[in-house]
Amino acid sequence: MKKKKRSSTLKLGMRNVRTLQTGLNENLPDIEDARKSAIINDELSRLKVDIAALQETRLADSGLIKEKDYTFFWQGKAESEVREHGVGFAVKNTLLNTVDLKCNGSERLLSLRLNTSIGHVTLISAYAPTMNSTTEAKDMFYDNLSSALSEIPTMNRLSSSATSMHALDLTILHGTAVLGVLMSEK
Repeated sequence: MKKKKRSSTLKLGMRNVRTLQTGLNENLPDIEDARKSAIINDELSRLKVDIAALQETRLADSGLIKEKDYTFFWQGKAESEVREHGVGFAVKNTLLNTVDLKCNGSERLLSLRLNTSIGHVTLISAYAPTMNSTTEAKDMFYDNLSSALSEIPTMNRLSSSATSMHALDLTILHGTAVLGVLMSEK
């Protein structure tokens, strides 16, 4: 009798979280209201997602929050700036030993490198400027995205959350794949 080969497929997702600020405090057990990260942790667990790219985290600087099943990494604007934009990842805690987070991103782009049995895989969480953003802001975002994609070795390319058709065009141009899992907004 042949043994069934175990699949090592990762289930990826993306989510515009609107904010991770709700109830954020250094000492997580002391928070009295619902933590947004805890709510998202439960949703990702229910959906059996391994890694989710996050947009609109609205948190300052960069950091991480460890919840029961997932660790949340983010990159946002400086502490002194308006809390808008922000990107990140929610990574299943069992996968943390495979993660190499590239923290030199921006409030619109963050890369995550996974060390897998088949080699390195890079995911990019991207939050594109909206239609009412300035042309300069849009051009800067797509230049930065193009630069980030070109820095990824060809054998290591996977983009997880580009948020517009232009970003999709860039991923095709650079030979990458765009993957996602649709998650309902509550």
